Amino acid sequence: MAEKGRLFGKRAEEAGEAIARAQAVLDLLKLSKADLSPAARLVAQAREALGRKEYDAAQALATRAEALASSLEGRYRGAQKALNALVGIAKKAKELGFATAEFDASVAEARRVAKQGTVEDGVSIPNYLHARAILEAAGTRGGELLKRAQAVANEIFTAELALDALKDANGHSDHAEFERLVLTGGRSLLEGAKRSLAAGDLDGAETAARRASEGAKKTLAAYQDSIAALKEVEMAIADLRSSGILAAGPERLREQGQIFLRRAKVAEAKDVLERAAREAQRIGVDHRRATKDVAEAETSVIGLARAGFVSEDAQRAVDDAKRALAHGQYDRAVELSADARRALGKRQEVRDRLARMIEDTKRKVEELRAVGVDYANDVEEMVLRAEREFENGDLVNSSEDLKIASLLMGPRRPDAHKGRPA
Repeated sequence: MAEKGRLFGKRAEEAGEAIARAQAVLDLLKLSKADLSPAARLVAQAREALGRKEYDAAQALATRAEALASSLEGRYRGAQKALNALVGIAKKAKELGFATAEFDASVAEARRVAKQGTVEDGVSIPNYLHARAILEAAGTRGGELLKRAQAVANEIFTAELALDALKDANGHSDHAEFERLVLTGGRSLLEGAKRSLAAGDLDGAETAARRASEGAKKTLAAYQDSIAALKEVEMAIADLRSSGILAAGPERLREQGQIFLRRAKVAEAKDVLERAAREAQRIGVDHRRATKDVAEAETSVIGLARAGFVSEDAQRAVDDAKRALAHGQYDRAVELSADARRALGKRQEVRDRLARMIEDTKRKVEELRAVGVDYANDVEEMVLRAEREFENGDLVNSSEDLKIASLLMGPRRPDAHKGRPA
């Protein structure tokens, strides 16, 4: 009987120790926000069993209570970690202006599931495992959405910078008109992008922000091109004026471009001012080409005149070309210079042909003299006269005298190789 008492005493002691360990775990975890009431109820049940001297049941309940307390606290910490991660994502999303309703809904659902609980081994416990799964799934999806939202926010920020740069670049347009015509559209797109981001429409927000950014950059480039073209045409016009060159066309286009700029019509200003710059450049090129052609034609005429040969047609064409050049009719000046060169060419052809005729006629005079023709002296006199007129540039009279010499020689002449008749 003594042995039996000792045995039952040992069992009672072991059950008590198990209950004490379970209570110690509960006391250790009492600062945890986990719901440990199911474990506490098991400890109470273990004490009741101990009081009824149901030592095995008391020990089993205490051991289960200890394990359940640790498990619930671990499950709670896992769910809390997932919750903190999701809350952090939601906070960052809110800072970006991104809708957080989906995150809030996941948190509410996780709380509901945890509170609703589940039954495990016949014990009702908080369903921290399911709540954690909900929160982690929401966190995974939220992380992906946050990355996209951050990218869209960057697009919006880039668009804002582009619009600010465009506004700061304006120095030639009326500010009210520039705001109304140039900036309003971009800012409207930007506000739409922010609204779409706040509503969770990332695709719509990204599209609107990108359009605003690209539009602002394109307009800024066009504006800068307009200003560059304006400076270029002003320098070109100044250069033309300093050379005494007429630049009415570029000046008119420049004024039109400046009007467009003042009215904040950037695309139109760019087009007109670039045309003005091209026109000024073309005029400079045409002027140099025409000046060169006229000078060359005039030099050729003067050179031929100094040699004693005057081409009235060429001189007239050069005079007309110089007048056309003075009036800015550069194509006409080039055309008239070409006419002068053609006239000089014809004159040169006539001169060369006449020179050959004189030399040919002189040889024929020698043949006549060799055979003793009595009119050889008369023919020679006409040829020498024609030669003097040729050297003096009087090609018309030189040609006439050669014709007379040819008539004096007649159509048929004795053959010098046959000698005199017997």
